[in-house]
Amino acid sequence: MAAKSAGRKAMNGVANLTRSAAAALVDREERRTGSRMVAYEIVAQTVGTSATWLRSFLSTNGAKEPRFTVGLNLIQVYRRVCERVEQAGDRERLLKEEIDAALESARLLLEATEKAN
Repeated sequence: MAAKSAGRKAMNGVANLTRSAAAALVDREERRTGSRMVAYEIVAQTVGTSATWLRSFLSTNGAKEPRFTVGLNLIQVYRRVCERVEQAGDRERLLKEEIDAALESARLLLEATEKAN
């Protein structure tokens, strides 16, 4: 009996993971589009399911766990989004470093000019 219980716990963990990924994707799309319903449509289309199922899956009463392909798609799409966000953060950090270096050069140049006068 312990094996069945452990299997259910693992499946619940996967369902929670996919639910969290789905919720994050919907939240992100809602911020981007300004509409929760449009966000459901976009995310559902992206992962290969219906917006109705996705809304039900994310609601408190919840739908059945996703079929394997939908669950896998949710996790893969979420991972790709995270990678893009990380890359954008890296680009912004590099730009900030370049700006800081330029400002430091300008400050040093200004100090040198002030000392010369």
